[in-house]
Amino acid sequence: MEEGEGVISSNKPDIRLSSPFSWRGDTFPPILDSEMPDHLSNIRDLGIPYIFDIHTHFFPETVMKLIWRWFDNVNWAIGYRLPEAERVERLHHNGIKRFTTLNYAHKANMASSLNDWTYANYRNWKGAVPFGTFYPEEGVIAYVKKAVEEYGFRGFKLHCEVSKLNLNRPELADTFHYLQKKQIPILIHTGTAPLPGEFTGIQFFKPFLETYPKLRVIVAHMGAHEISAYASLLEGYPNLGLDTTMVFVDFLATGKTLDVDSAIPYLEKYQNQIYFGSDFPNIPYNLNHPIRRFLDLPISNTAKQKILYQNAENLFFK
Repeated sequence: MEEGEGVISSNKPDIRLSSPFSWRGDTFPPILDSEMPDHLSNIRDLGIPYIFDIHTHFFPETVMKLIWRWFDNVNWAIGYRLPEAERVERLHHNGIKRFTTLNYAHKANMASSLNDWTYANYRNWKGAVPFGTFYPEEGVIAYVKKAVEEYGFRGFKLHCEVSKLNLNRPELADTFHYLQKKQIPILIHTGTAPLPGEFTGIQFFKPFLETYPKLRVIVAHMGAHEISAYASLLEGYPNLGLDTTMVFVDFLATGKTLDVDSAIPYLEKYQNQIYFGSDFPNIPYNLNHPIRRFLDLPISNTAKQKILYQNAENLFFK
């Protein structure tokens, strides 16, 4: 990261510029990795061989730079503006040895090419679990089948806010039925944080889930701002999961008024349906921060083992 891009230089106090996204407390976690992250010994003590991060992003360079430009405009300081190979090294440095390749289309005639790009490159990223994406457009079921049956993709990512995507659109019915039959997971950004969208929120997600009750779905960011509403569905839908991305951190991307402490009991109660996620590389702090904060939560060691590692292993490799 260059000086001035959302953070003062390292020889001055660590100060973020003004932003619609604020911080909890008066101090900020550092942007850059430490030489030896202090959480590595803790995960070993828990019997966790490595962390499985279910929410990491890989885009073509031109697209990723456009995404970073958006974050610059809201002073969302990103420290991991590195080439892909170096970003993978940062994941491994922090004990994350398996991770997803999430990307998504914001317009028609984009998703299939993103899938082709992911397939051409993911083997260069040691530990990558390949994910595709799709969009409500002509030919969607054909390229989704190609991604599963030819490319061997393990899951898909959708972003309802960026893509202005209504999950209940009839054009996607065949695709959702196909993925439900194949039991291929879909990780969906359907919540209203950090910004609401035309088709985000529980009022769109609940009828979607009722239509495809056996579909394997993981809700990004635990559905924040509506964590309790999404968590209330876990009991009745055993194939539904939530990821912890940017919830239990000091950066309030999931809402200034969100009561994070009230969400902690869900981690214990639904420990088989929660997955650790980071949103790497688009995070305004180093990877040690979300891992350290999660390890410090007052939940059982068994819940930590499942959320940091075992649930994702079972989902993709059991």
